[in-house]
Amino acid sequence: MIEKILASPNRALITLLSALLLAVIHQYLFYGEEPGVSYPLFVVLFYGFMFVFARDRVRALTFIDAFMAAVVLMLSLTFVLFDNVLLKVLNFLVVPGLVILHMTYLAGRKQRHWWDIRLIGTSLDHLVPQTIRHWGTIAAIAVKAGGRGMGKSQKAVMVKVFIGLAASFPILIVVLALLTSADGVFNQYLSGFPEWLNHLTLTPGLPRIIWVIIAGVLLFSYVWGFVQPMQYEAEKRENAHWKSGTVSSPNAIQVVESVNASQATPATETLVSSNVKTGAHSIRTGSEPVKLDPIIVGTMLFVINCVYVLFVFVQFSYLFGAGNGHLPPDLSYAEYARSGFAELVLVTGINFFILIVALQYTRPSGRTASITHQVLLLVLVGCSAIMLYSAFMRLNLYEQAYGYTYIRFLVHAFMIFMALLLFIAGLRIRYTSIPLIRWYIVLALTAYVAVNYVGMDNRIAELNIKRYHDTGNIDAAYLANLSADAVPLLREFADEEFPDLKDHLLEREAYMNEGENRSSWPSFNVARNSAAKELSKWRTE
Repeated sequence: MIEKILASPNRALITLLSALLLAVIHQYLFYGEEPGVSYPLFVVLFYGFMFVFARDRVRALTFIDAFMAAVVLMLSLTFVLFDNVLLKVLNFLVVPGLVILHMTYLAGRKQRHWWDIRLIGTSLDHLVPQTIRHWGTIAAIAVKAGGRGMGKSQKAVMVKVFIGLAASFPILIVVLALLTSADGVFNQYLSGFPEWLNHLTLTPGLPRIIWVIIAGVLLFSYVWGFVQPMQYEAEKRENAHWKSGTVSSPNAIQVVESVNASQATPATETLVSSNVKTGAHSIRTGSEPVKLDPIIVGTMLFVINCVYVLFVFVQFSYLFGAGNGHLPPDLSYAEYARSGFAELVLVTGINFFILIVALQYTRPSGRTASITHQVLLLVLVGCSAIMLYSAFMRLNLYEQAYGYTYIRFLVHAFMIFMALLLFIAGLRIRYTSIPLIRWYIVLALTAYVAVNYVGMDNRIAELNIKRYHDTGNIDAAYLANLSADAVPLLREFADEEFPDLKDHLLEREAYMNEGENRSSWPSFNVARNSAAKELSKWRTE
């Protein structure tokens, strides 16, 4: 079936009609609705749409494709399973970005590695220029489909009529502005049109029709940008140059001239061929990436490590004494926790940058220099780990004093993520064959999915309840404002230990019921549904 569509002379028309059908589904799922089960459903449909109509452009599937599809699907399912607003907003931006990158990697006009930073540029090229370029293709398809029974001359007339209408539009705007200012009666007559248009836009079906048209145009233009990508003039000249078989490498030209000046032998012919290929290869690949001198990098690492070692030595007296009450003079727990936390995290981030530069962009050196370089990097990793642990402990103290919130939870998660990055960097120092950037990309995506599925609201509620057991302090208003994910736990806590929380949750129930009454099945969410059932039990008890 797919092969027949791809081989059909009406492939473009079929793709356009399918794009409009997908746009109809899109407006039904999202127009006036909050994303819920509709989100993963449309993501699956979009993947199917792209795989069917750009199938001949898709490269062979690999493990990374399955991994990316799993990440996209799991993040899409969060709209059904969870109700955290912050993560919903992030996922609303992250999921389309990942889908665009995945599509470009699979079927882009330039074959990029999935870890290549240039994949982002190619993705943007497909998203904007390649898409806009095919808006005119839609008009050509419409003219071709509408003029099947017409001759060439009639089709040419239709095209010219469309061009005339488009060209006359800006002139009409200027002429109407001049005429309305010249004649008051004419101006009064035309002033009735905006009011009529306002009534027209309130017609229930019109906004949906506009939605379908815009979405259909964008969907078709995007997929057709993969099927028939535009090639830029610079790329055409480069391709024409290499297809002609000419080589402009100075080394190759010099070798050829020297051979022409003397008698050619099989050995010299082999040499010429080798040099020509080498010269051509050097032109194709371009200059090698800049590499830093190992002595310069080693000196920088030594100076920086001296400061870090001194800082870590001073930190030990506070880091391992704070938990037992041995704080610096005139510092409370909260002041100790707050002081320097952001700076420590920032310094650790700077150290990551230094590590990546030193590992990826330093020239190879001799054995002794290489061992010294590895030792300096390991010292940097160790100092960074201690700084990160210090920041982690400070945040723990701060949370014990003031409670647990979204921001503090996410900062904790980010520091754990940084610790894992440090661990991988340590492995990379010892085992140089580890592809650092690739591991970092996979870890970043895995960590982001884990944050979505760890149950942030539930965890925050659990920690605040534990703090209440230890200290007797709790912010009931903040707990009541957690997402629907935490409502079952909070209801149990209110019933058994803290009745004052009940009033806050009942106020939340009225808001949730109002939202549930307005929404339909595309907006269904498991967490909201479960929370509404839990809170409704109070009404019946």
